[in-house]
Amino acid sequence: METEIYDSHEKLAFRKILWSNLTMNESILVVDDEEAILKGINLNLGRKFDITLAHGSDEALKQLEEKGEFAVVVSDMRMPGMDGATLLRKVRESYPETLCILLTGHADFEFGGSEALQSGMLHKILNKPCSPEKLRSTIQGALNLRAGRKEEPEEQLPPGAF
Repeated sequence: METEIYDSHEKLAFRKILWSNLTMNESILVVDDEEAILKGINLNLGRKFDITLAHGSDEALKQLEEKGEFAVVVSDMRMPGMDGATLLRKVRESYPETLCILLTGHADFEFGGSEALQSGMLHKILNKPCSPEKLRSTIQGALNLRAGRKEEPEEQLPPGAF
């Protein structure tokens, strides 16, 4: 009996390690022209996800060329040179399985954001400022969707709640 309990605990621990490795192996590219934003995202989400940072669209394109496909690309909209919507369009053309998230401080969507969402080019558009929790749950939802799981994790009630 003691051996059975040990085996079941060992299997549970192995499943947890396997699950965490699957989550960490999904790489995320985060693109912004503001170094402070990139550092903040990495500080808040770097332990949860395998994050690569790119300072602007040109650096993002270099990262894509060097590393290949990312599971998720998160980009700011307003950047010098190529804007985020154009960058994400290029990403989707080269890597159709990559899910793209656009961060914007502008609610007017003059870049055609609603059409991009409807066409499937963008997975989500998030308004800035965006809390680390909202960004984390959106990235996790994209990874879940990519892996064939439910997009949004189910909320669980605390123990003893009805």
